[in-house]
This record gives sequence, C-alpha cells and structure tokens, in this order.
Amino acid sequence: MISLFGVYAGPAEAAGGEISVYVDGEKLDFDQPPIAKNGRTLVPVRAIFEALGATVDWIQEEQAVVAQRGDVMIVMVLGKDKFVKDTGGDGGVVYDLDVPAEALNGRTLVPIRAVSEALDCNVEWDGATQTVTVSSEKWIDGSNAATNGYIHNGVLYYSFIYQPYIYAYDGASTRTYAAGGTPLGIVVNRNKIYYINKDNQTISAISLADGSRETVFARLSKISDFSICGDKMVIIGYDGEDQMVYKLDLAEGTSKLLYSRPDENLLIAEDGSEFALWKQYLFVIDSVSPLLSGESSCKLRMVDTNTGDSRVVFDLKGTVTQLSIKDSSYTRRYKGASVKFDQENAWFMLQFTRSADTSNYYGAQTYEEYYKVSLANGAAVEITQDQFEAAEDSSTVKTGEWTYGADKNRVYRTNLQTGITETLVSGENYYYITNDGQWVVVLRAESKGGTPVSTKGYKYAEVFVMDADGNHFRSINSYSDSTSSSTPVGEVDVGQLSDELCAVCAGTGMVTCPYCRGTGDGQPIYVLGIQTPQGCTYCGGTGERLCNGCGGSGRKN
Repeated sequence: MISLFGVYAGPAEAAGGEISVYVDGEKLDFDQPPIAKNGRTLVPVRAIFEALGATVDWIQEEQAVVAQRGDVMIVMVLGKDKFVKDTGGDGGVVYDLDVPAEALNGRTLVPIRAVSEALDCNVEWDGATQTVTVSSEKWIDGSNAATNGYIHNGVLYYSFIYQPYIYAYDGASTRTYAAGGTPLGIVVNRNKIYYINKDNQTISAISLADGSRETVFARLSKISDFSICGDKMVIIGYDGEDQMVYKLDLAEGTSKLLYSRPDENLLIAEDGSEFALWKQYLFVIDSVSPLLSGESSCKLRMVDTNTGDSRVVFDLKGTVTQLSIKDSSYTRRYKGASVKFDQENAWFMLQFTRSADTSNYYGAQTYEEYYKVSLANGAAVEITQDQFEAAEDSSTVKTGEWTYGADKNRVYRTNLQTGITETLVSGENYYYITNDGQWVVVLRAESKGGTPVSTKGYKYAEVFVMDADGNHFRSINSYSDSTSSSTPVGEVDVGQLSDELCAVCAGTGMVTCPYCRGTGDGQPIYVLGIQTPQGCTYCGGTGERLCNGCGGSGRKN
C-alpha cells in the first residue's frame, strides 16, 4: 500500500491554535499541540490512533505511518494528499485528504477528522471553544426496504427482493455472495456483511473474504430491525405477540434481553413501541390508549445498552371519556415522533391527536410537544418548536452539501445551504436507494404489488449508479421475473476465489517487531551497577511478532 504513494521528505508548515481534543469523553494530552491548517485540525498521529485503540508503526525509509485496529489497516505518507484503508476483504481503498500528513517538531500530524472517520468514529467541532470531540460509539442501521443498499469503503452492497444473493460492486466488477435466504437490512462491519434473513427470521453474517456464512442470532419469531456498533448489536423484534429488544455481543456470541412488552388487550388504540438508538442509549416510546374510557399514556424509556439499566424519562398522561356505546372523547393520543441527537442531548418532537367526539373522524386535531433529554442523566425539559428545529442532528448521514431523494417522476438532490433542488434522473419508476461521496444509487423497477421499495416481488428491476452531480449514469445489474435471474456487471463467484497472500507480511504470517526493530533486544536493567541485557518483552526476544493483518495465517482476511 505504501508503494501507491511514493516517498516524501520535504519540510512541513504549521499554524498554531489552542485546540482541545476529547476522545470518548477523555481529554488527550499532546507533547506537540494540535494545529489548525486550511480549515482542518491536525493532531499527532500516534496519540490519536492509540486513543482510538490502534497500534502505530513508523516506517522511516518510507516516511509512512501504519496503524492497525482489528481488521482495519491505515497507511498515511508524509506530504501526500491521500491515504489507504484496508479491511482485508476490500483490497485497499484510497481516500483523499484535504490537508496532507506533515512533520512538526519531531511529530507526524494528521487531519483528525480523516483519521477518526476512517475508524468509523463521529467527529464534532465546536468553533466557540476550539474543541474537537471524537466518539467511537457509531451505531449503523440497515435499511429494511425490499431493495436496499449500503456503501462501505468504496464498495456498494445490495440485494433484490426474493433473490438469495448479496451483490458487492466495486466500480468495475461484482462479487456475488449466497445469502441463504432473502436478505434485508444489509450492513458491513469489521470484514463481514450482516443482514436479516427474511426466510427464517435470523441475523446472518457473511465473510467478505471467502463467502462463508454463519447465523449470529436466532431467538425471535420475527426480526424487525437491527443496529450494529463494533462488536455490539441491538436487535428489535417479536417473540410471538411479545415485542422484545436484545443486545448481542458478537465477540462472545452471548445475548441479553434489554426490553420486553407483552401484547396489550384488544381494547386499546395503540399497542406497539417505537425505538431510536444513539451512542449506547436506546430510547423506547411506549404508548397505550383505551378506545372508550380510561387513561392514555405515552412513556419515553431510556436504556443504557452497556449496563442494561433502564429508566422512564417521562410519562405523559391523557384522558379518554366514553360518550356512547362505541364513541368517546380523548385529550392525548400518541401519533408519531421524530428525534435528533447531538453529543449531549436527545431532542424529541412528539405528535398527538385530540378529539371531542370519535364519531367524527375528521374532527381530530393534531398537535406537537417538544422535549430535550440529557444523555448524562436522563433529565427531560419541555422546549419550544424553535429550539427543536435549531438543534443540530449528529445522527444523520451528511454527504457533502447535498441530500438526495425521489418522487414519482424523478430522482433529485437538494442543496443543504441554499435549498435549491436539481433533477438528476427523470421518468417513472425510478427510486433513490442510497449515496455516499462517490456514488448515488438508483433503482428502476415495477413491482407485483406494493411499491418497489416494499413489495411482493418485481416484474423487472434494474440498479444504476451515478456520481453526486448525476453524471456517468450506468446500469450495474438487472433482474427479470420472467427468467428469475440477474445480470450483474463483471460477476465474480466468491466460491471460486483463490487465497491471496496477506499484503502486510507477504504470506509469512510474521512481521518485524516494531519495538525492537527485529533485534530481539529490550531495555537493559542494572543490577548492583552492572548492566544486564534483556530480551524485548513484546516479541519475547525473537525479533518477530504475529502479523496483525492476517493473525499469523499468511492469507488475506
């Protein structure tokens, strides 16, 4: 990967500034303070990588930094405006840097946003206090649409409804993975594809390297959704009529019940719960309202997925009064909600209805209430609509200055700053699927019933990609129900892939110990004034360590 860049040995320039950096709530101390340059914050590379749980090596002859955390390896070279991220199954993806890595006072400084986001962290900048906040708790949700797509490290992963395959398109060719059933909610995390197997209502995982498949969760009769963060997963679904939420430890394979709600009796208007997840906190909106008489309730429950602790943040009450045999009046009946999250608070908009007489269907009035909830202690205060709308939402995925969407006649984009909307694709039966900075993904399809994103099947379907401006619009796969087959671009069957040597150790399974540089020598000690040689404690004096890239197998993960 280093050979992609070449070698740099030029001077560095810097601009100072009093900048504080926090990683998961802990302030970092630097022997070389962070600097601001061209609108970016640069920090010493070893300090930030190690704070994020990565090991760091400096390759002097290449003027390169190599960082490894789990399956992820990152290579940065001084003076170069690109870096490489490799996760084993992706073969290495090159990313652009707004500001190259540079040397200052004997330290290598890198843009903190690029480093943190390469390790799937959230980064926030507070200009008023000159503070950078990095959070490694980044939960990823899968889309449960019939055709869903997820872009990871320059590869688009997607599926067609009722086809037991997941396709991975890298811009030139397509790898086809057997899913063992209809895949929904595709997410790629730590060198595996996770998804809901709709056919048997389990969570499955596919290895990117060889296509091997395993079932990781099978405790519910129906799985509605899941989110994943590193080695943690939260699964929402039903066991019979009971609604449940589980936390799954992917490393240990153990699961824990976080929330359960038995089916209520039939004399209620609402009997389900809605969920939102941010950092380690699961928020549950739980509502009950009788049809004729009694008390309505809308509870907000906050669950810490790390500890399992649960608290009711608030319980908003209402009254239901019977007017006749089958009609009533009511003051507060839950209808829906939207939520925003920042680093310190959750911001809720709760929508309710009220009616003087349920016999008049059109007489119900809709109104909203707004609340701010502290992530630190669960304290809730009522706020105004203006405060809710002004709150920043760190949970939404922002790709540059545009958002993308579709209506019945077009796929479009809208500028976040100006509000200007531009048409990218026009015509019926086009649907927006997903996007990142490289691609916008579009589906053209006609369904047998429902809509092409929630359907009983396709008469035909075709997946297209284009760039963020709508250029280079091209088909990458098409499907016809008449043949029950698809034609992906440059299809490669992962079952036919040969083993590749690990790029880190060239197949040996071992690398030179970065601490003793292969000598096997450690720091000597002095006994009674006499110097006594010691072996390197990191490699046991051998001068070599197991390769982090392959775990000693010599083969690409």
